[in-house]
Amino acid sequence: MNLENLSAAGSYAVIVSDTLEILLFGVYSVIFMFALMILTVYKKPLPIDWLAVLAASALYGTCMAHCGVVTADRFSTLASPWPMPDGPAMSKLLRVGDALFKLACFLAELVMIHRCWSMWNRRWALFCFPALVASAGLACALIGPIRIPVSEFKSPFISPRMLPFDISFAALALLVDMLVTYLICDRLRRISAPALQFRSISDLVLSLAACIVETGALLVVMQVFLLVSLALERPFVTIVESVATQIYGIAPTLMIIQLGIRLLPAGRATSAPQFSTVVIYNPSDTEIDVELPEICPVNSAAPSAAGRSRLKES
Repeated sequence: MNLENLSAAGSYAVIVSDTLEILLFGVYSVIFMFALMILTVYKKPLPIDWLAVLAASALYGTCMAHCGVVTADRFSTLASPWPMPDGPAMSKLLRVGDALFKLACFLAELVMIHRCWSMWNRRWALFCFPALVASAGLACALIGPIRIPVSEFKSPFISPRMLPFDISFAALALLVDMLVTYLICDRLRRISAPALQFRSISDLVLSLAACIVETGALLVVMQVFLLVSLALERPFVTIVESVATQIYGIAPTLMIIQLGIRLLPAGRATSAPQFSTVVIYNPSDTEIDVELPEICPVNSAAPSAAGRSRLKES
């Protein structure tokens, strides 16, 4: 698939991909600012969890850089008053954009893996295995394209692909997302299943939407689209990659907002790690303390004062 100029088949993807990514990045920016407010301002008097702030900021910075690189490429090739550059001239920018896309996927996976690890009482097996698979996917994603020579860059819009490496990256990322989502769903089912009560269809819909956000299912859906589009080798994959980059940031950030809104109004004495986006579960969270009024014990064997007076009268 080579889009050497706008007359090539599938050239629509060049414009549509950047347009959709800019729109999604605008939405992501609003969501990110709201998440920062929840993690810092509205979290008081609880201490700030800087790990969650750092993870959200790193993910946002990566997605912002990718959007900037893609926009710079489109401006240099389509809107610049200078002649359109060729593929080798844009090779450095295209390499950076491809690396940022795959790095955003890796960071989103790390956030979900850390959260899953925390929910399962920090069992290292549930952290090490998904993290190793995600690292292997990132290695496949970066090692292959780095070996592509500059002369292979024919298009100024997209970088050449090494399909075995790209498909391996997408498949391993999908495996990690599915595994982590399943583990989170299973843990949530064990914790909250007895308390689930749906009084109406709207409650059910809201619960399903919250479950999609909380378990990272949105990442699984996006990864399936990416894997299928890579296998088909259609120009549509350019659009999917641009959309997926922003989804990699939006999905974990929505999780931050959902958990923050859920915990803050409750007024619980929650520690900083428990409030964190990536650490949300502690066995003590399931304990319910109910204060009951004191009731004086009644001794059925001892008659009351009124009863004793009636006995004397009789």
